[in-house]
Amino acid sequence: MPSLKCLLIISCALWLLSGCADSLPHNFGGDCYNKTLPILLDSTDLIPLFQDIATELCVETSSDCLAPVEEGGGSTQNCANRAEANPMTVLVTDFADIQTFLPNQSGLLMGELMRGSLNKVCNYRIIQAEFAKYFKLSENGLVVLTRKVNEIKKDIYSQPEAIVGTYNYLNNNKVVIFVRRINTETGKISRMVAREINYTCTGRSVKGYTVK
Repeated sequence: MPSLKCLLIISCALWLLSGCADSLPHNFGGDCYNKTLPILLDSTDLIPLFQDIATELCVETSSDCLAPVEEGGGSTQNCANRAEANPMTVLVTDFADIQTFLPNQSGLLMGELMRGSLNKVCNYRIIQAEFAKYFKLSENGLVVLTRKVNEIKKDIYSQPEAIVGTYNYLNNNKVVIFVRRINTETGKISRMVAREINYTCTGRSVKGYTVK
């Protein structure tokens, strides 16, 4: 009798465990669940990420802007030490979520990081701008509000260039960032940079991420 009771208890326990296992997410231990975007960004080394994006957005190619790369050939662009250069002035907006079409806490953070990186890496003078004042984001894409171009064409702003960022938070463990360099008069995109960040989690903790 005691053996029969033990078998029944073990069988019930195994049945309960199998039911719980079926209710758990598949790939448990790899994907991130119930993680907000601010939590994921807090686990990301954001300054190098945005400085790398800024490097691709810079357009200067003179030898004064190029610094040698350590332990290898080639060069990397960095105009931060060019005291005699005439810095370009660009308009930089906060980043907008392509799902809600609005900047939020994360978009404000990305905008600040982008402005700081453009100033450091490209030696740009920065004009901070409200996204919705000059640009419209909808299901049809990003639109430049050209009727307001005159509002940003001031004496200090000799070149109508804008850096506009958007982002998308996907599937709990993927964030995609898009940054465009736009001529505000024509709406033409001269450069576009994209970064995809994939996160992995263990339990309640963000284990790591990859950028591509």
